[in-house]
Amino acid sequence: MTAMPDNLTETPHTYAGGGLDLDVLDEILRSLRLTGGVVLDARFSGDYCVRAEFTPNHCSPWFPMPQTLISYHYVRSGHTTVLVEGMPPTRIEAGSIVIMPRNDAHRLASDPSVAPFDVDKISWITDEGVHRVALGTPGETTEVWCGFLGADEAAIHPLLEALPPMLTLNASDQQAEWVESSLRFLSAGNAPPDLVARLAELFLAQAIREYINRLPPSAKGWLSGLTDPAVSKALTIIHNRYAEELDVEMLAREAGVSRTVLGERFAELLNESPMRYCAQWRMRMACNLLRDSNQNTANVAYAVGFNSEAAFNRAFKREFGVPPATWKREAEEGARSAARALAANDSRPDLLVISGTPTSVNWISRYIGRFLDDNTDLQVQLDPNPNPISFDDDPVDCAIRFGENPPANLVVEELFRLEFTPMCSPEFLRKHHGIGGPDDLRSVPRVTPNDPWWERWWRHFGLERPEGSSRTVDLSAQLLDGAAAISGRGIALLSPLFWREELADGRLVRPLPHVLDGGGTYWLIYPKARAEWSKVWRFSKWLRALCEKAKAEPQASTAAA
Repeated sequence: MTAMPDNLTETPHTYAGGGLDLDVLDEILRSLRLTGGVVLDARFSGDYCVRAEFTPNHCSPWFPMPQTLISYHYVRSGHTTVLVEGMPPTRIEAGSIVIMPRNDAHRLASDPSVAPFDVDKISWITDEGVHRVALGTPGETTEVWCGFLGADEAAIHPLLEALPPMLTLNASDQQAEWVESSLRFLSAGNAPPDLVARLAELFLAQAIREYINRLPPSAKGWLSGLTDPAVSKALTIIHNRYAEELDVEMLAREAGVSRTVLGERFAELLNESPMRYCAQWRMRMACNLLRDSNQNTANVAYAVGFNSEAAFNRAFKREFGVPPATWKREAEEGARSAARALAANDSRPDLLVISGTPTSVNWISRYIGRFLDDNTDLQVQLDPNPNPISFDDDPVDCAIRFGENPPANLVVEELFRLEFTPMCSPEFLRKHHGIGGPDDLRSVPRVTPNDPWWERWWRHFGLERPEGSSRTVDLSAQLLDGAAAISGRGIALLSPLFWREELADGRLVRPLPHVLDGGGTYWLIYPKARAEWSKVWRFSKWLRALCEKAKAEPQASTAAA
């Protein structure tokens, strides 16, 4: 496999071995507003065959069935054969990922002749919230993690239609280690859709890059357009400057070709004109703004390059059949209806649903069994979710949240002040044995170097931020940062309270003794009306005791460099 860029969110502008403009690809994938679903932990053995495409039943716990599903399978041990109609069987070895860009019907099998089972008939959810699948006869074992990405109709892009039914990605040993660590975290206890999507989007982007890089020079179509210098330059301008007055003459001039040549290249490769694509991209951005912000139609019109609200309304209606205000209202009502449906499905008097940041939920999940042992009448569902909670709309009983100031109009119980310190694997520290002070971290690989905590670190010690990018991953989530640090990818800034077990058993070490304030506090919050709910106050009492015990335990000592 061609090596992944070391910083997976700040990719270089060109791809080694080809002319692919990665900025264009990343912008297209971001515009899809992908969301992810559960990661299933599958175990197969001997003779087996399972229908592996995702269905509405798999999506319903998180969101309605999207118009487009992208499914993927990561083989962490053994091997499997992927069967797709119209394609030859493809054998996938351990450490490899297979991606189905349109969730085409497919099977995972030991042998194509084995009769297939439906996943729904061989899957279950454990008491810890892990989704498991098991099938087969006695024999060699294959372990697979499966997940999916979803995109709604307004976000569909011709790029997805241009991809083949199946993409494969073969990870190197080092890459496979952090991929497996990350997926293990995500598979444990219903990881939030946006966190699953974040990791899966990295797989998808890299698989597309490798596929495009293997296309012959004579290839035609949308994917080849990304490697054409003039077309990709024009696409970059459209994606980044769609709010400006753009015309074919300006695009051609900056792309270094004539208007005629640019038009011909667009027509040949993308099957549309530059300005038609520009119009579609503006409407894509408009949909995202209408759905994700509180801006009114006039502000959205100017934000996507229209000089008048009336012109924007006409263009939007031509594209989607309704005016933007109507589209926004229908989208909001659809989201509310979906939330109400999910809440109704999840409502159970003996079920305690706890929302928390992914890292806090990962920490609590290690000890929640003790709470269940003392409260046998309850079931607990942990919902890792970093986003704001609406107790009126979300099926959540209480939430664990982090911030500078406590939320208003809720019961707020302070749990602990967050701190952070550098951590890494023992192997990483042995390779970089010269770490003796804060300044030494400037010259070693760092995990998520754009994390605000790194800015706080440099500022606290009066150091300038290192120039350039360090060779590492950028995952923007402490849960994944810790997995990357454990696998030796670099130094991560982590909270000691959340990683005490890893520090205790030696999977993580602290190269420096410094501990800084994380800029906020963790609280347990819930509506005032629920203060008398038995399940809520029992959990509150247990959680506060857990936090007090963790704060009282001695800090792990600093590793000897």
